[in-house]
Amino acid sequence: MTLLVTVNEAEEDQTGAPDVNVVIAVVGLAIEARIAGTAAMIADGDRTALLLRDAIRQGVRGIISFGVCGGLDPKLRPGKVVIASSVFTGKGEAYPTDLLWAEELVRMIPGSGYSPIAGVASPMKSFEERHDFHTTTGAVAADMESQIVARIAAEFKIPFAACRVVLDPAHRILPRAALISIGPGGKPGLRKIGGSVLRDPRQLPSLSRLAADAVIAVLTLRNAKQRLGTHLGFPHLGLQRQTSYLGLQKRTCSMSPAQLNCMIPPAPAAYPT
Repeated sequence: MTLLVTVNEAEEDQTGAPDVNVVIAVVGLAIEARIAGTAAMIADGDRTALLLRDAIRQGVRGIISFGVCGGLDPKLRPGKVVIASSVFTGKGEAYPTDLLWAEELVRMIPGSGYSPIAGVASPMKSFEERHDFHTTTGAVAADMESQIVARIAAEFKIPFAACRVVLDPAHRILPRAALISIGPGGKPGLRKIGGSVLRDPRQLPSLSRLAADAVIAVLTLRNAKQRLGTHLGFPHLGLQRQTSYLGLQKRTCSMSPAQLNCMIPPAPAAYPT
């Protein structure tokens, strides 16, 4: 686990000094942490929840899941920003995000969408798997950190949000080299990736397309962070923790899209869906 508490290696903005006691961003990759700046935690299995709990006890007032994601809705293309209305975490559980925070994120990032997403334990390897998951849950995108953020925020009754940029669209089949586990500190295992390519050079065209999509997603993520500022759009800076909580609770429902959608707040007025 890597916890960044300064912006020494981060993308600078002009909104003031970072405050580690306000918002923490949970990411999966080192490059996402550098872009998020302020306080960014790179997820690392079970330790993620433990360190998030410690950070909240030390004064963190909001958590945001921040970074790239995989598309599940076939209409989403690389570079599309998705602001989560809720996070599906499996076993029929979904957690609504903080509505005021989501409104602020959508307002500050033109063209962003407002939809349910999912947090998953591992990447989905086929179009059929993504299609079935999208049809069953209604989630338009998936990442591997949002479920942790949602559960810990609900446990401590603090606001959470998710701001994700689509990297690989639903129809893109990931090559084996792209499915190799991320190494320590959120950095790709380049040696393992190279070994996979040497064993199967037919992956190269797919990896080239993925690299192009990654450039689009990272540039979009960087632009979003510059718009959101130091505290990543957190709208509760002037409120005490007791009054900033907007009723975040775990909701349990069946896995049909209609039942999942019934618990999701409506999209903010005048904002795109």
